[in-house]
Amino acid sequence: MSSHLIPKYLPRTLVRKTPHVAPLRISRTHTPRTLVAGFSTRTPVGKPAAAQSPQRIPICRFSLSNRVSGRRGYATATPADALIEDLTEQYGVARDEFEIASEETDKHSVYAEADREAAVEELHKLKDMYAAAIEGEYGEEIKRRVGSRVRELEQGVAALEARALEDH
Repeated sequence: MSSHLIPKYLPRTLVRKTPHVAPLRISRTHTPRTLVAGFSTRTPVGKPAAAQSPQRIPICRFSLSNRVSGRRGYATATPADALIEDLTEQYGVARDEFEIASEETDKHSVYAEADREAAVEELHKLKDMYAAAIEGEYGEEIKRRVGSRVRELEQGVAALEARALEDH
């Protein structure tokens, strides 16, 4: 990189030369399938890797075993994932409101009642979203992945309300 190409207003500390990187040398032979983390150990095919450039051959994501068992590969996303992401966001909001309400209730603050109402409101939003999501095609997967968190938060809010009634 020559200095006449570097703008005058850039400090020299921001301009770095790229370090020399030696080319990758592989003494093993190339295989027909390549895993994400590196080359597999299957029977070599063709010329040694030193004679040809290394290349990655993707593994088929949709194998017969995946279709039969109903499981999916890690890289594939289902439409349920978008619903679960929305539910997870709403769960985070409701959880935050619950924690704030819990702290304010413990302190017997003036804002405790309003914070509990906000927590209950966010919980109702979450439960409405959850009920709509489990009625759809991916209801079982959503129940399995999100249901326990919704029930846990529902029980927490109920316990918070009971604790607030005991204090008064």
